[in-house]
Formats: sequence, structure tokens, C-alpha cells
Amino acid sequence: MTPKTMSAPVGMTMAAQKTLAHPIDIEMFLSKLGAKDRANAEKHLAACDAEGDPRHGLLWRRMACALKTLAPHATKVNGRESVQFYVPDGKYKLQVFALHDARDGKLYLYTGNVLKEACKAGVLVAPKGTAAKGFYTVPKSPDLLQIEELDENTPEPAVFFKHMLGWSRKAIRIILPTTSAESHIAAAEHICVISAAGFATAT
Repeated sequence: MTPKTMSAPVGMTMAAQKTLAHPIDIEMFLSKLGAKDRANAEKHLAACDAEGDPRHGLLWRRMACALKTLAPHATKVNGRESVQFYVPDGKYKLQVFALHDARDGKLYLYTGNVLKEACKAGVLVAPKGTAAKGFYTVPKSPDLLQIEELDENTPEPAVFFKHMLGWSRKAIRIILPTTSAESHIAAAEHICVISAAGFATAT
């Protein structure tokens, strides 16, 4: 049975955060891909870099490298839009992250549902009232960060994240505009660190 994401001891969270303090660079990320996956990633980056605003390509590089640092086992690049990240699960592999770029001015980051843990750690402040559902406050930022909860009842989940659902597993989709402030990007990374500590416990 595929293990579900678990709450992690503080020590494991600190270890994951220490790992992300020294992320791999984009050349290392690309070197760890198969030939076809690398070609897809390079074409996607070339398209990003051809845009007028360099922040799109910079954000994609940062998030891809962060996720690969936290989940270095295996990576699959689907065409030029999405990337799946895996950790070992016995003799199999378990998907723990996904990165989707539809070229609509936003990056969509998928990770385990650790919203309660992120709020407890002070990374996020939960919304108050149903009108604000799905929008979280980030310390030192006047803007809200949009995060959607996903589970086995999510209608027609895309192939690049559907294996992160079911078997008691739940996920979240963090929506990062390519113009996101550093506080939002750092919060997204911290959420992934908490999730990484949890799946390390589960596996």
C-alpha cells in the first residue's frame, strides 16, 4: 500500500530545511534527467527566456531545483509543461511533487497537504471566513497566497498529479504568479520542506 504523508518530527523538518539551504543548480538538475526529459526541459526554459520578463524563467529554475533537491530519486518531464518528482518507495517510486507551467503567467506547485503544519509553524495564516477560503496570509506580505486543496474526489485530476491522490493521500496546489514576491516564493519552498519531512517519515 502506498504510504500517506505523515506529520514529521521537528528534527526531520530541520534536516529537510538544511538540505534546501543548498539547492542544486539548474545545470545539475538538467544533468540528472534522461535525454528526452532534458531536451523537453531545455526547450521549455528557452521559451521562458524568450519572454520579455526574466522572472518567469528564474522562478521555474528555482522551484525545479528546490523540488529536485528535496526529492532527488527520479524526475519525469512531460512535454514542455509539467515535471513530476519522486522518492523511493520500497522497490517502487512514490510521486511527492509536481510543477506545472501552462505559460499563463503562473506556476502551479503540487505537494502534500501540510497546511495545518504550515500554519502551526507560522509559514501561513489560515483564512478567516468562507469568503477567504483558499487564500492564505504570508508573514511580511500584504498580498494573499492562493492554495487549493486536492483529494481523491477532485474531478478529473491531471495525469501529472493524480498519483499524489488516493490511498489516504491528499495534496495542495500552490499558485505562484511569475511576478511573486520573495515572501511568497519562500513560503512555498517552506511548505515543500515540511512536506518532504513528512514523506521521509512515511517512506
